[in-house]
Amino acid sequence: MVYGNDWWVGSVVRYACRSGFLLVGDPARACQSNGGWTPKPSCLRVCRQGRVEITEKELETATCSSTCPLKSYMGPLKQGCYGIDNCRKMNPDWKRWFTRCDTCLCDCHIACGK
Repeated sequence: MVYGNDWWVGSVVRYACRSGFLLVGDPARACQSNGGWTPKPSCLRVCRQGRVEITEKELETATCSSTCPLKSYMGPLKQGCYGIDNCRKMNPDWKRWFTRCDTCLCDCHIACGK
């Protein structure tokens, strides 16, 4: 996003990125005496990564087991994640005793778009 609408020599405009993007470079551009501008900053997508709880059944359609070995998933979004890996079985609490699949803790990755 550009803030400012004065485009004369010596003018300064400011740039900002939308939420989820990181501004790289100087957020201000100045119009030079030759009519050119100082370098334009760019916005890079910020990739969200974090830990998510997911059942084995959500990782694959095969039958569930009582263990949660290291597994990976790449494909359509699941739990808001494009890539899910490094899954480990969580210590079950009383609620999880009544579920068919064990809940696992996994690393979640979102693919960065351009």
